Amino acid sequence: MKKLVINILLLLMLAFGEMQAQTYLSLDSCRNLAITNNAQSKLANMQLQKMRFEVNAYRANFFPRISAQGMYFFTTTDLRYQKRYDLYNTNIPDAISDLDLPDWTQSYLDQFYSSVFIDVDIKVNLNNTFLVGAQFEQPIFMGGKIITAFKMAKIGKQIAQANIKRSDAEMIYKTDEAYWMYVKVIELHQTALEYKKVVENVLIDANNGAEMGMISENDKMKVQVKLGEANMMVKQTENGMRLAKMNLCMITGMNLFSSILPLDSLPDSDAVMVPEEIPDVTVRTEYDLLQKQLELKKQQVNLARSDFLPQLGITGGYNYMNGIMLNETKLLNKPSFYALASLKIPISQWGEGVNRIRSAKADVSIAEYQMEESLNLLQLEILKAYNTLDEASLKTEIAKTEFLQTQENLRIVSDRYELGFEILSTLLEAQVLWKQAWSKFIEAKADLRIAETNYWRITNSK
Repeated sequence: MKKLVINILLLLMLAFGEMQAQTYLSLDSCRNLAITNNAQSKLANMQLQKMRFEVNAYRANFFPRISAQGMYFFTTTDLRYQKRYDLYNTNIPDAISDLDLPDWTQSYLDQFYSSVFIDVDIKVNLNNTFLVGAQFEQPIFMGGKIITAFKMAKIGKQIAQANIKRSDAEMIYKTDEAYWMYVKVIELHQTALEYKKVVENVLIDANNGAEMGMISENDKMKVQVKLGEANMMVKQTENGMRLAKMNLCMITGMNLFSSILPLDSLPDSDAVMVPEEIPDVTVRTEYDLLQKQLELKKQQVNLARSDFLPQLGITGGYNYMNGIMLNETKLLNKPSFYALASLKIPISQWGEGVNRIRSAKADVSIAEYQMEESLNLLQLEILKAYNTLDEASLKTEIAKTEFLQTQENLRIVSDRYELGFEILSTLLEAQVLWKQAWSKFIEAKADLRIAETNYWRITNSK
């Protein structure tokens, strides 16, 4: 007895632990988890962050570039020049002799130069020479290259934002599909359990009737066969629940063996609104992407043209130099300012510029043709998604009507069977029809929710 009580307590503790471990998730929470943990979403966000850095980097080209510079020279060698000049043997006396001077003057000069020598001694010391300063460079006109590059970076940023929106829409669709599949299998499991319970009740009556001789053994075996089928349906739905749960856990980034249950249930068709009009292709994110890609091609034409237009820029700086000793006299010890303007005008590249511009324009034409074809495919996808949603709504209405009819039919047949006005096979057939209609109704509701999510994904309207 004591051992039995301990076992019961352990079972209660395990059951309580499982209940505590159960996590109930709504559709919105699953979407958030999927987007947060999805690798593609993370990649798209990193791409957006990269393009933001690119925009900031190209924006910096509009401002002057400021830099500091410094130089220090160390050497142990002096530059020295030594030489004695004999002025008498130079051209200076010859030049003076050409003058018409008195004899006594010429004699005096000859005597002077014959005894005059000049010693030249030049010593240059470059050690400890240094330079410090600052410089700025400002482009004035670079053929439109800076502006074009900045515009292309901004377009790239917009494309990255559109890719995030498209990636999130794809992730939401996958999450909704997995979520509603899990809900569908859970409800199908409940259907199988209800059907099994009904068949078990009929089997009890069949066993009692067989003992009393009111029902043949053949009819009893028919009920037993139906019960076996019901048990198989329960097992299949249990396996389906396990797989659907693991699939949802994988998409949301959770552990595959996490114990989760959905908070939502499959609504009727009146909870899903089918739009009255088919939207235009311009509502799609893909349309914006195609427009931005075409705009990017057009900017590449301007970028190619900028390489063959005049370029104008200015450079300025402020330096301080100190050093260079000449015979113990310092030559440099003061600041200086300088400015430089540069202009480059391309004259001839033997047709290179013209052909590069024409090639870029050809890329624009190709992109326009591709965009036209893609827009037609996008519009067809919208029409297909709309038709699928409309048909799924009608299918759900029909399945609901059929389920209500089979439910009422089962009630009538069950009452008549209890009164002895119907045979067992008729009751079993009514139960099968009721179960099939119920399962069909559940599948129709799940398909409707998936069709709705797909429609909003295609039209990007949610």
